[in-house]
Amino acid sequence: MDRYRKLSLVQRSLGIRHKLKVHESLKPPDTHEDLALIMLSKWDLEDELHAIEELLADARLTNVANKRSIIEREGYFPDQESQKT
Repeated sequence: MDRYRKLSLVQRSLGIRHKLKVHESLKPPDTHEDLALIMLSKWDLEDELHAIEELLADARLTNVANKRSIIEREGYFPDQESQKT
């Protein structure tokens, strides 16, 4: 996943988090019908947020695996770097 796509997913997740906070700050609905509509809307937002979080978590796992393979292949030992100078 490229950086632009990650950035846009993070921005969307922040927007969803804000919308969920707004939902929490609203006064409770007066009818069961209104409550059901609000719950469905909130669940949709939460589901989208979970999907975004899973995509980003997968991207991070891939990134960690790539970095690990580079470190294992090329070696990276900060203590040895400071001793060379």
